[in-house]
Amino acid sequence: MKKMLLVMSIALIFSACSKIKDEYIDRSAKYAVNWITAADSGSNTLASIYWNTTGHHFNNDNLGTTVRNDYWPEAHGLDVLVDAYQRTKNDMYKQRIYDFYEGVKAKNGGSFYNNYYDDMGWHGMAHLRALEATGDVRYEASSKDLWQWITAGWNDADGGGIPWNHENTTAGKSKGMPSNGPAAIIAARRWQKYGAAEVINGHNDLEWLSKIYNWMKENCVVQQSGRVYEQLNDTKGDFTYDVGTFIGAAVEYYKITGNKVYLNDAIKSADWATSTLVNSNNKVLSDWAEQEDHDVNLFKGIFVRYFTQLIRTKDVPDMTRKRYINFLKNSGQILWTTGTAKTPVVLFGYHWWAAPIGGKAALRAELSGAMLMEAMALLKKEGYTD
Repeated sequence: MKKMLLVMSIALIFSACSKIKDEYIDRSAKYAVNWITAADSGSNTLASIYWNTTGHHFNNDNLGTTVRNDYWPEAHGLDVLVDAYQRTKNDMYKQRIYDFYEGVKAKNGGSFYNNYYDDMGWHGMAHLRALEATGDVRYEASSKDLWQWITAGWNDADGGGIPWNHENTTAGKSKGMPSNGPAAIIAARRWQKYGAAEVINGHNDLEWLSKIYNWMKENCVVQQSGRVYEQLNDTKGDFTYDVGTFIGAAVEYYKITGNKVYLNDAIKSADWATSTLVNSNNKVLSDWAEQEDHDVNLFKGIFVRYFTQLIRTKDVPDMTRKRYINFLKNSGQILWTTGTAKTPVVLFGYHWWAAPIGGKAALRAELSGAMLMEAMALLKKEGYTD
């Protein structure tokens, strides 16, 4: 009897293990994604369905709506065009990058100048990338103009920092990560490109990087946890893009100096974000205020862009890198399998676990999804993931 019970127990254990194995195989098969195909589909949709062929800019959604000037999302659209062109060398993306310059400039009133320093920051980063990807010297001029306008916003209220816009220049008026995070990344990348030869508004780019980075770290980052606040005067606001640009700035500073203080800054904030700014049910990256056609829907894609740069940075511990890759892969798999409408065109949901309904997706959500797929395709190409 005991022998029979033992045999039955062993059989039950093997059966349970087999079920677990089968479920794992089924789950893996269900969520398997060809990242190259996914990136091609997302970026091609953005460059064709969302592109305004007359005005040479992006529409507000996939149905051709143009009711507002999406100045800052346009910059992220340019970033995705650069991603896709660098990955594929497809001349269609290069032509879009070329046409974007005059089209978006005209849409913005004949200049890339804007009243919001953070919005000019997104363009400053994207224009520099467009220059490096295509050699189009128009972007060299515009990226320098944008950088001059941004650094002119620095003032000594609150110990320094660049405000949100031109009206908010006094103490406690909306200084924080949105303007300073992109500015620090621009400073770092321009230093790496131009060195000490470039002096803007009284400082070279490394000096600007030091000023801006130190101000952010002191005023917007919780040193123990790595948490990053949206604004100096609001210590309750947490958004993925704020952490993303701080990570991006820290990574660039580390590239320049080799000082692991900056790499550790990036890792600490990445650890905080990947454990906190997620949906508790599926661990997918998420911002608390996501909703239909809202600015916040673009934030995740910005985080992904700079989080991916951290993954690709040398000296990141192997186990940490693997954990980050698995985190990003989970978001990508769930977005592609449950958060994407694939017919007649690829449309990404603003929640990455819920596909858009009604055949419509706003530009911001589409950009975030395309950024994630391009990031996964890049990691696949470089051998970081399968």
